[in-house]
Amino acid sequence: MNDRITFELLQAARAYRVRSAKLLSRVGLYPGQDSLLKLLHERGPLTMGEAAAALSIQPPTVTKMVNRLSASGLIRTDGATTDRRKTFIALTEEARAKVDEIERIWNRLEAEALEEVELTRELCDQLATITRNLSRSGPAGTREHEIAHSDAA
Repeated sequence: MNDRITFELLQAARAYRVRSAKLLSRVGLYPGQDSLLKLLHERGPLTMGEAAAALSIQPPTVTKMVNRLSASGLIRTDGATTDRRKTFIALTEEARAKVDEIERIWNRLEAEALEEVELTRELCDQLATITRNLSRSGPAGTREHEIAHSDAA
């Protein structure tokens, strides 16, 4: 294994998150809220569970984001007509302008991050593969079980 790759991935993710937070704060958003707003813009109204699954985050995290974004007037919540346990979330008109700002921020972040980086298409494909590899989940913690046994060996 190459510890340097892990270190560099962690450093890049941290630097990206810090820079993203700084740019998003200028438009009144926190990291993560941008992804939720973009998701709702692209897919339309979703249940909180659907949003959590699409973003690969826990439902309580979505609830916290929705509460903040709702208080800011960017998301509205609607109860499902057939199942009162489901709450749909959707963008408000005010949020649609934020999506344009988010796109500009994401474009700027990408340009800054990839300055002096070659093979952008290959890099994108490789990063997507890394994400898929790390997001895989087998039955009841299979990966954790495999790691525990490989570490013990």
